[in-house]
Amino acid sequence: MSRKKFLSAAVSGLAGLKILARANNRNLTENNGMRKVGKTGISISPVAFGASRTNDESLIRYAIDKGFTSIDTGRNYANGNNEKLVGKSVSGIRDRVVIQSKLRLDLNELPSGGKGKKGSDEIRSILNSKLEESLKALNTDYIDILLYHDAPGENMLFHPEVMKFYDNLKKSGVIRAHGYSTHNDLISLHERNNKELFYDIIMAPFNHKGSFVHSVSGRYEEWDQNRLIAALTEAGNKGIGIVAMKTCSGGTYSPDPDMKPSYSEAVRWVIQHSFVSTAAVAMSSFEQIDEYVSAGLTVQV
Repeated sequence: MSRKKFLSAAVSGLAGLKILARANNRNLTENNGMRKVGKTGISISPVAFGASRTNDESLIRYAIDKGFTSIDTGRNYANGNNEKLVGKSVSGIRDRVVIQSKLRLDLNELPSGGKGKKGSDEIRSILNSKLEESLKALNTDYIDILLYHDAPGENMLFHPEVMKFYDNLKKSGVIRAHGYSTHNDLISLHERNNKELFYDIIMAPFNHKGSFVHSVSGRYEEWDQNRLIAALTEAGNKGIGIVAMKTCSGGTYSPDPDMKPSYSEAVRWVIQHSFVSTAAVAMSSFEQIDEYVSAGLTVQV
């Protein structure tokens, strides 16, 4: 069966179709500083390599060699070319890394607004097509973690067809775990997921400042830090993995007035929270990688 036919069948929920993804036969044990990602069975380094700001294959390979066991990318990054870069970078060493990618579902792609049978058909078709593109770009038959990218609100994130799509992919082995990311102050999404207990992973902005300026759009976002910590703590206690982002967007940090503030300490502040599985940090230079290695924020290799 071709990949395209398989994906179509998997998304439609046909029984009996399975894929023996190598990932499902691989148990990453929690050692050398590895952290569990909720109840997914996945363990990764405390800091994940964010690939969105690089087009250098050697940089990603260097990060992997230095103890970054997870790579964060997305279908929309660099018009799909970032996934291609990641795919090339892990060629021959796919079993050494956990790949997290994301699919965005823009409302302007849904003439029906996602309503009714037509809306469900549109959602299924678009997500299936984007998944096929991601697998091809990454040159892999499975994605460890697949997120709904930049969820705009509850209606779409918890749309029955969207949930069915992710659920079927996990059951069939095309992905190991699913989740969502959000850039806005949408703590209500986390609070609802804590009740629904559907998505395995939450990727949310979290830093010592409680705000950030988006590096691309320039928009400013802030959140109720206490409410966010409460929601993520509950999620962690319920076995939901937490991937923190925008960890450096709050600026440098120092726990001691006698210590020079740094980005590595800003990241350490984040991952010291027990509910955080990993912090996805975008890196664009070998020096940045070395800073986190020197700070002891990767795993032993």
